[in-house]
Amino acid sequence: MTLNMTRVSKKYIKEEIITKLYRLFFEVFSRSDNQRSFLSLIDDILSPAEKIMIAKRLGMIYLLIKGVDFRTIADTLKVSTSTVLFYSVVYKEKKVQTTRLIEQMLKKEKVLNFLEDLFADLTIHPGIYIGHHKLNWEHKKRKEERKTLPL
Repeated sequence: MTLNMTRVSKKYIKEEIITKLYRLFFEVFSRSDNQRSFLSLIDDILSPAEKIMIAKRLGMIYLLIKGVDFRTIADTLKVSTSTVLFYSVVYKEKKVQTTRLIEQMLKKEKVLNFLEDLFADLTIHPGIYIGHHKLNWEHKKRKEERKTLPL
């Protein structure tokens, strides 16, 4: 099963050249010293469609790790359930590096709060689903409580 979300030339490039390009990719992106410079690099290099594609993939992996059902993920991220199934098999069940990194991130408190907020933004839809007004209110309350806790 292959998913073609972006267009890639079918012309063959030697493996050694691809390897060198990946190294260049790594060297450029690893030099970002903060989020702002990283986002600037992303804007310079990736098209809007590529940025959305990558963000959706990471979102799917994150939501799968959190145990969200396929239909909710598909509806939230505007992808097909077969795409969610594909990423479930490739990323969640095979425990690839991306999955391990997100799982490690979930263990860190500061990142946990960020990811909790992201999870809430992706799954809580007040005004659309019954009961989500209460979920939204509870989430906002937890966020305010976090602001008053000492670091």
